[in-house]
This record gives sequence, C-alpha cells and structure tokens, in this order.
Amino acid sequence: MLGASAVWAVILLVAGGVGAGASSPAASGGILNSATVVDAAAAAPVAEKPAGNSGDAAKPCSAQEYRQLDFWVGEWRVFEASDNSPVGSSKIEIVMDSCGIKESFDAPSGGNAGADYIGTSFSSYDRKDGKWHQMYIDNTGSVGLYTGGLDGADMAMTCPAKGGATQKMIYRRQADGSVRQIGTLSTDGGKTWQAGYDYVYRRK
Repeated sequence: MLGASAVWAVILLVAGGVGAGASSPAASGGILNSATVVDAAAAAPVAEKPAGNSGDAAKPCSAQEYRQLDFWVGEWRVFEASDNSPVGSSKIEIVMDSCGIKESFDAPSGGNAGADYIGTSFSSYDRKDGKWHQMYIDNTGSVGLYTGGLDGADMAMTCPAKGGATQKMIYRRQADGSVRQIGTLSTDGGKTWQAGYDYVYRRK
C-alpha cells in the first residue's frame, strides 16, 4: 500500500505538476511516468505495525491445561496389572494442532466371537467448562462419554453406564514411566466403587 506522500505524488503527476513540464507528453496526455511513481513510492515513509501486533496469534490450545494428559502419549504394550499378562497394544498421539489426544487400542482375538478388539478415543480439555472430556468407541458397538479432570496427580473421568451406574476411569503416571489405567463401577451414585479393569501401559 502506498503511503500518504506517495499518493500525493501520484495525484500531482496526473495533474502534470511533478516530474514533467506543462508541455511534456506525460503531463498533457495524463500518462504517468512509471519510474517517477516508483521513485515517489520508494521515498514515502512506510507505516510501522502497531506494537504487539506481529500477526502471529497465540495457538488456541497453548494453555498448560491441554498438556495435563501428555504423560500418556506414546506407543505402549498393555498388560493386566494383577499378573502381567498381555492385553493388547496402544498408540497415543497428540492431534488437532495440539488440542486433543487420540488413542488407537487393539487387542487381538479379544472381542466378540474371537474377533480382534479395536477401540479409539479422543480426549481434550475444554476451555468452555474447564473440564476434560473423552469419547471412546469400539468395534462392539459401545460408546463412552467421559468427563473429569485432574484429581491430585491422576487424571480421573466418569461416564454414565448401563442401568444408572457410573463408570470411573483413572490414568495414573508411575515412577518407572509406565501408566496405570484403572476402571471402576459405582451403582450407588459414587458412594462405593467396584473393581473393574486394571491395566499397565509400558512403552515399547
């Protein structure tokens, strides 16, 4: 964009008052001398951008809350916590421009009729309500919609379950770098919890 001085230079050129005599073809015919216009534009001062307006807006998911589950990110082998028997494998990755975390879980021959079990989840912190949310779907037709947040060092989320029960899921970082995932079920509104699954994620 031309500065104010350059604009006036162009106007004066059109009028024949700058860079050409009254009898010159450029002045009388209204033809602009491009070299003169370029020189005028180059000489015009360039407006500076206002301070703090660099054009690089902060990423929408740069807040620390979005990083609270990053300890789960990686490629894992999954085992039963009780006897260390293998359950399956899981890949956890940061997605959506660092706004979400995706899990891809598979357990060979662990589903219906001996079929491979596959599950996928998307988890994210929601700035609107200040909570974490997860949607988990699998190839048995089950869908879980979890909500929660940090409980001390744990990430804890709950989900409505069948028959009015509540399912709780906890992600717990272990001292050796593994992650423990604990599932429990309550049928009395959260007063007591029954053991469900207890898995350990160990890095490949």
